[in-house]
Amino acid sequence: MTWQELFAHSWRGDEVEIKIYDHLRHPDKLTDTAAVALYDRSAAGTIQRMEEALEALKGYRQALAERYAVLATMPYKLRLDLIRHKGWYDKKVTYTLRLVRVYEDGHEETEQETKYPGTERRAAIAAFEAMQKRRPGIECNMDISKKSWEK
Repeated sequence: MTWQELFAHSWRGDEVEIKIYDHLRHPDKLTDTAAVALYDRSAAGTIQRMEEALEALKGYRQALAERYAVLATMPYKLRLDLIRHKGWYDKKVTYTLRLVRVYEDGHEETEQETKYPGTERRAAIAAFEAMQKRRPGIECNMDISKKSWEK
């Protein structure tokens, strides 16, 4: 079995859970030759499933190493975000200043993040502008206006 086949049979598609079960009895407690043969076949089947899973996991580790190499060398752009959030329960406003790596394939990683309480709006904007000056040409996203659903 290959690691791709593990994911092909997964109902989640991008996640797999490997479980291998067997029910065994102590050999000294078996009194019937048919029972001994039954448990032997069961143990042999479990060993086979474990060996297949082991081979699939070795291939999976190879794929992970390849993905790591791709991610380590993939070009990215930096983006600076200042986002206003209002909590739905406590109604408190926070400002999040975030420096984000946007990779070529579309995924994002937060490189740096600072949160400011709503009372420090000016400090958050000042920090945003200071970071923008330190990194000329960076893509910027400032979303600090009240949303339509807020009172």
